[in-house]
Amino acid sequence: MLQNGVSLRTLTDRTCPKTCVLVPIISPSYGSGASRRDFVDDLDPQYARWFALRVGHRKEKVVAKQLQPSGIEVFVPLRDRPFHYKSKVGVRQLPLLGGYVFVRIVTSQATLVLQPTFVFGFVKLGRSRRQVTASEIELLRRISTDHSLQWDVEDAVDAFQPGCAVEIARGPLAGVRGQYVTAKSKKIFLITFAGLDARLMTYEVAPEDVIPLSSAASGNATAR
Repeated sequence: MLQNGVSLRTLTDRTCPKTCVLVPIISPSYGSGASRRDFVDDLDPQYARWFALRVGHRKEKVVAKQLQPSGIEVFVPLRDRPFHYKSKVGVRQLPLLGGYVFVRIVTSQATLVLQPTFVFGFVKLGRSRRQVTASEIELLRRISTDHSLQWDVEDAVDAFQPGCAVEIARGPLAGVRGQYVTAKSKKIFLITFAGLDARLMTYEVAPEDVIPLSSAASGNATAR
């Protein structure tokens, strides 16, 4: 279950509809003494942290390969995608989030990760360079290694109707929380990574596989 560094943004106070879609909002953590209006840099000279790089289209694996000799830990979430050719069916590994490469670095390595061709720079929130939390990296790892659901990148979040906060109760992603909403009468599970301004969606999470968070909280309280 996602706990540390994860908050939920409730889009409505109304009762959860029967057909709705899930959106966990993973918010960046702010250091002590720093306000949201300040310039914040989460790079640390001693402790390695995860950061996101913005790279060229379809250049994620190229950048990762260029960074390997440096010894820097690099993560590109990949998914197997089947491709149908005239004579056969093939499988290719494509990025789960196009245009992003994740690196775990200290301050002295910040310039080094910007050197490969096709790296545009760090993903920032305004002027601030924020770390990608361990919860976000873990969620990306779970999604990229789970082959039971099909995920797509979604940009038009405003098109979704408000839903309710829920938690997946069963399956490979059990414990993942978010917002379950509807769009054009379809059930959509939408995950928003606030620190990356990136969103993933799937149509394959059924209403019977989720629990409203109010119910989940009551169940936990009873168990205690």
